[in-house]
Amino acid sequence: MVAEDIMINVSRETMLSPTGDFLTQGLFLEPTYDTRHAMYTFKDYDHTFKGKTYPSIKRLYLEMEDITEYDFANRYFYSWKHWKRILGNKILLRNIEEWREELEIKIRGQAVRNIIESTADNSQGSFQAAKWLADKGWDKRGAGRPSKAEKLKEDRIKDRVAEEYNGDIARMSDFKK
Repeated sequence: MVAEDIMINVSRETMLSPTGDFLTQGLFLEPTYDTRHAMYTFKDYDHTFKGKTYPSIKRLYLEMEDITEYDFANRYFYSWKHWKRILGNKILLRNIEEWREELEIKIRGQAVRNIIESTADNSQGSFQAAKWLADKGWDKRGAGRPSKAEKLKEDRIKDRVAEEYNGDIARMSDFKK
């Protein structure tokens, strides 16, 4: 099922509590399965519960490929301010951090595929753009040593990318010989 099959009503009435506060956990079916305000599921797929289909917010996040999260916030939540409120919820943030890591791996994987393809046509411009993505050029981390957690995360990502594309690189090397 694709997002267009499920109507998502992002309006003031659906995103705010009766007291006028931004809804956070209440917008998600899990963990309480309280359907009064729930609009999304945390599952990897759209989920039907009591006759209503809840779109997977993770799927929508990954499909949108919005590394800034600004367009995502304004499409699937009330506003950027509402998204910041969602991020302030520790329970929700745990899920979102996993999505962020998966999106980063997805984008880097696409960049590696682009690098592999651009080596065939020797296009310098497309190679540099793909390299910028693979090197995480959008992340302007401050000066200083990376934290232990940052280093572990980066090593995990590099390992996953390498596992997926080592075979392709070996085949390209054999092909050029």
